[in-house]
Amino acid sequence: MSAGVLIAVLAGCSTGEPGEAQPVPSTGSTTSESVKPTTSKPARPKELKVDGIDPCATFTAAQRSELKINETSTKPLDVLTNDKPVPTCRNRADGDTMSSYNVSLISGVGIDHWEGGSNLDVVAKTVAGFAAYQYKLAGTSEAYCSYAVDVADKQQLVVQFFPIGDGFTQDQMCQNAAKGAELALATLQTLK
Repeated sequence: MSAGVLIAVLAGCSTGEPGEAQPVPSTGSTTSESVKPTTSKPARPKELKVDGIDPCATFTAAQRSELKINETSTKPLDVLTNDKPVPTCRNRADGDTMSSYNVSLISGVGIDHWEGGSNLDVVAKTVAGFAAYQYKLAGTSEAYCSYAVDVADKQQLVVQFFPIGDGFTQDQMCQNAAKGAELALATLQTLK
């Protein structure tokens, strides 16, 4: 995807940090089929409280090496588009193609947040036995892919995979987001 196309795609999102896709809050109508809770979510293998944890501690040095991450920075982001930035670590990867894994630790809002109408394509998944939702901006296959994982009551881990430039299909972006979520979950289990 060219930089111009990426800018045009991201410009259609709500306000946030420049160059970051943000879901637009719902106005009651949906532009895509959203997840409707029809069955109960699988029981959590264990509860992983995320409050007070540094989001940059969610990847170990070995995991950062595996993901080709060479730069990390902490900056709160409005991941839920509710004007309440949450602790987030930006992990920039400079492999064959550049990308970013944003890891957010959210307290006070569970993954049911992603079940309502929005401009997102949302699919129920599991990550390492934890209930999760995979989501991406509706109507595009070139912007990003994210996983929101149910780690505790009203708490979630969100891993967003953003390509920086060309080189990733939608499937690859979602595979990378899922892998990032799996690695972060493994680390979270060792932190408390």
